[in-house]
Amino acid sequence: MKTLHLILLVLPVIFYYLDALLPKGYIFDPVKLQELSKISIETGNGNTTQVMSNLVALLQEEYGSQHVNGMEMDKWFFNNAGGAMGSMLILHASISEYLILFGTPLGTEGHSGVHLAHDYFTILSGEQMRLAPGEIEPTVFRPGDQNYLPRGEATQYVLNGWALELAQGWIPSMLPFGFLDTFTSTLDFYNLWKTVYLTGVNMVGQLLIGKI
Repeated sequence: MKTLHLILLVLPVIFYYLDALLPKGYIFDPVKLQELSKISIETGNGNTTQVMSNLVALLQEEYGSQHVNGMEMDKWFFNNAGGAMGSMLILHASISEYLILFGTPLGTEGHSGVHLAHDYFTILSGEQMRLAPGEIEPTVFRPGDQNYLPRGEATQYVLNGWALELAQGWIPSMLPFGFLDTFTSTLDFYNLWKTVYLTGVNMVGQLLIGKI
């Protein structure tokens, strides 16, 4: 019993210490990501594929191809989480950050989830609507706008379009949210395997070059 009490006392201290160190591992700047997104939107001339291609090139130029993946079509996969469904491409995944392209032109709605990470959602095409408890009218985000969701908070959202999403915090703790719908709804285990595999490959790859 004493050992259990000791563990319960020590664990919060360890978490607090590690949590304070975590931001030192961040390399992406949300302000810069929004700036690059706006440039890509302007030069993309309304072509979403071109917007994404331009953005990925700018991201690789800014942060290096060792930290930002290219636009490989075979690396896209579905994401079902919180009742919403879309398609996503991992541009970066590490212990402290992920950067993805996510969206759908068909429209989707769901729960954001409650996470140990801050989330920055920059709209590239279409629009997103967000509703927090107590709000009567939604907040609408359009191309170039950035929707910020602090960690520990949750919203309902509707998305019809595409976005660049950055999460900064304890990324492994977010993974169950992205996996659970496979077991309770979709039963798409091939997609789950692809999600786990690509996430794992990216995280290990970043660790090998010293990025947490």
